[in-house]
Amino acid sequence: MSSLYPSTLFHFTKKKWLFKILKETFQISYARENISGPKNRRKLAVPMVSFCDIKLAEIKHFIDKEYGYFGIGLTKEWANKNGLNPVMYMSRNCDLTDNFIDGINGIYSMFPKLKEPSDYVKLTKSYHNILNIYRYVKNYDGELIREGKTVDSNYRFADEREWRFVPPLDTVGVEPFVAISNIRTKKQKKEYNEKASHIKLSFQPDDIKYLIVEKDSDINELIDHLDYAKSKYNPTIRRKLASRILTIDQIKNDI
Repeated sequence: MSSLYPSTLFHFTKKKWLFKILKETFQISYARENISGPKNRRKLAVPMVSFCDIKLAEIKHFIDKEYGYFGIGLTKEWANKNGLNPVMYMSRNCDLTDNFIDGINGIYSMFPKLKEPSDYVKLTKSYHNILNIYRYVKNYDGELIREGKTVDSNYRFADEREWRFVPPLDTVGVEPFVAISNIRTKKQKKEYNEKASHIKLSFQPDDIKYLIVEKDSDINELIDHLDYAKSKYNPTIRRKLASRILTIDQIKNDI
C-alpha cells in the first residue's frame, strides 16, 4: 500500500549554504520559536536542523515561500538512524496548547518550594523530559516572520510537515533552549550557534536521494563543487550524485 508520505526528507537553503553542507555537513542553528495558545505564549530559541516531509511533486508549492531555491533530499532511513523526529503541531486556538504551557510554568514554579535534594533531582529530570517535548512543538498556523518582518500573518506551518534534529539535552556546552531575549540580534545568534558548532549531523553519499538547484546554469557549478567536496570518494560515486540533480524548473513543469 502506498503512503501519503515520501521516503525522503528535504532541507532547503541558499546556494552557499548547500555547498557548505555538502563540504562540511549540517550546521546546528538556534531557531526562534513562538508557541501560542488562546491565552498564553512562550517565545524561545531551539538548536536544530529542520527538514520537511513532502513529496517531490509538492515542492513546487513549498519553495516559493520558504527558505531558498537550493535543497538536499536525504533518506528517512538516514533520518531515523540519526534520531530526527516529526514536530507536534498544536493549534493556537486550542486549550490544549495553553494547558501545555501552563504545565511547564507550573513545574518551574515548584523549584523554590522543594526541601529534599532527592525531590529536586526527581523534579529536575521530569522537567527536562517535558522541556525536551517542548523543543518539538510548533503551532499549526501563525505568523511567518523573516528578518524581523511578518511575511504572512496566517501561515500554515503544518504544510511543511517538519522533522527536526535537536541535540540531546545533555550535550556538553549547548543550551537546550534559550530565552528569545538572549538571541534577538544576529550577533547574539551567532554566538550561540558557535557554541553548538562542534555538533555534527553527518551523512554519506548514499544517503542523498536528490540535490536541487534553482536553474540549469547552476548544474555545472554544483557538479564542479561535488568533485571538490567529495574528492575522497571515487568518480563513480560523484557521477551518481551528479545524476541526482534536479532544477526548480524541472520540478515545477515536469513533476
